[in-house]
Amino acid sequence: MLSSSKKQLLVVAGVAGALGLAVLLACIVARPAVDAFFYPKPRSLPPVVSETTEILLDRLQSTLQKHAPMVLTNLYPGLSEAQLIAFEAEGGLQLPEEMRALYRWRNGAFTNQADGIIPGHWFPPLEWLLANRAALRAQLQAHTAVQIAAYRVFTGHREGWIEVFPDGAGDGYFYDPKRSEKEGPFFYNFAETGYYQWFPSFRNFLAGVIECYESGAYRVAAGGTRMEEDSERTETILKRYGSHNLDAP
Repeated sequence: MLSSSKKQLLVVAGVAGALGLAVLLACIVARPAVDAFFYPKPRSLPPVVSETTEILLDRLQSTLQKHAPMVLTNLYPGLSEAQLIAFEAEGGLQLPEEMRALYRWRNGAFTNQADGIIPGHWFPPLEWLLANRAALRAQLQAHTAVQIAAYRVFTGHREGWIEVFPDGAGDGYFYDPKRSEKEGPFFYNFAETGYYQWFPSFRNFLAGVIECYESGAYRVAAGGTRMEEDSERTETILKRYGSHNLDAP
């Protein structure tokens, strides 16, 4: 699986050579505008759901047992608090409490098939996330200072994003610990078109996912070996819990 960060690094490395140092320096000066263009903020968001992450995860487990037990069988057991602390120390990462609750519940899926809770998206274990970050740091060290600067300018907004449910092509659902609830810390991003769908909390997204399973928008496909999705119904449901940048002003 090619991570979003690695994908962006490969593109930017080539761009840096074409731009030249002078243009790159101008981009660095314009960094705030570049960030705002590639990583906008939502105009408005619905209220944060009142249920705790733990309650919603309990509801999700019951819902999966009823509607998609194959998903549960593909998930690793959750991490202990001691394991979480060790992973955070190893990766220099401070997980938001919502994410800590998620990994205490389950630590990702065994395989990167389309049955990792969200159809078409994997739920990677925390150790994969840390290894991916370490690999990116090593890859950056092999590039020139200009290429690294280009990477920081054009994809610096992605630094710190937690790949919660990637799609295997560099896009998917992410959590940005630097963003507040008013800024949509949990979101879907499709980088090729600049599309974002923001949620004021991971709890909002969980509530939407539960409703997707209960309504049949997420369901086990015929044959019982994979998940499928009614995308129109999913969009209608999730829009009640978040907003996207195609919404009218």
